[in-house]
Amino acid sequence: MGEGNQGGLWYKLWGHRSLKEKQRLRSLIPYILYGVAVFYGIIYLSILNTVNRERVGTTVKTWFGGDRDDVIKAREREEKEIKESFKSLRKRVSGGH
Repeated sequence: MGEGNQGGLWYKLWGHRSLKEKQRLRSLIPYILYGVAVFYGIIYLSILNTVNRERVGTTVKTWFGGDRDDVIKAREREEKEIKESFKSLRKRVSGGH
C-alpha cells in the first residue's frame, strides 16, 4: 500500500483527500463513538427494563452477600401485592385453574 498505488481501495477512500479534510474527518471519530455508546446504552437499558419489569425492590446488595432480610420480605410483599392486583384483570378461560 505505497504512495504509488493510485488505483487501490485505500487511496479511493482516504489517500486522495487533503490534509485539512483528513483532520476534519478524524475529529468526527469521538462523536461517532459517543453516539454508538449512547445508542447501545439506550438499547441495553430498554432490554434490562423489559427483563426486570416484574422485579421490585433494590438491586443494591450488601457487602457480605445478598440482600438484608427486611429488604427480601418487603420485596416479596410488594411482588405478592402486584400479582394480586392483576388477578381481576385476567380473563377467565374454560378449562383453566
